[in-house]
Amino acid sequence: MLIHKEMKFFTLFNQQGDNMLTAAKFFNELVTTGNFNEDTVATMHRIEHEGDIITREVSVMLNKTFITPFDREDIYELSNAIDNVVDSINAITKRMRLYKLTKPDAILKQFAVLIEQSALSLGDALKCLDNAKNYSRVQIYCSDVNRLENLGDQLRDTAIGDLFDKNTDPIHVLKWKEIYETAENTIDICDYVGKTIYSITVKQG
Repeated sequence: MLIHKEMKFFTLFNQQGDNMLTAAKFFNELVTTGNFNEDTVATMHRIEHEGDIITREVSVMLNKTFITPFDREDIYELSNAIDNVVDSINAITKRMRLYKLTKPDAILKQFAVLIEQSALSLGDALKCLDNAKNYSRVQIYCSDVNRLENLGDQLRDTAIGDLFDKNTDPIHVLKWKEIYETAENTIDICDYVGKTIYSITVKQG
């Protein structure tokens, strides 16, 4: 029974990773089409809610399990960090609708690709987390997320610089500045997930 419960954590992490990637892919689709409407925002909210359900299940399982596959604090931290990625993607989606930004620009499209790539690498890392023999691969995936985070930082700085240089409408500037910063923060959270996973492999290895 204890072994079954231990493995259940990895199943839940994989479900969280899959849900995160679903959110990232859907966001990329919305940015490509510019289709931020009531229905698509509601769809993203459902994805975010599904993530909340899985996160709560991890918490419940943590309280019921005497022996865990790794430190309880790390399980809690990892689960909540993954959930925060989906929360942040949902937040950008809602703001795009709220601000009536129906024409995503090339910068946001680049951010959407970086977010999806980060979610994909994290999902791959999570799928390998249940076997110490795969930890070297896990660390490569996490390093890739860090590389993407650095690209996100550079993109944000360039985007905000251009935003102030090329626009005179302060409302337009404020709206897009917030969107860019939230998108970059999403990639930051992905990097935090990667660092958390990497730390677990170091402790367990």
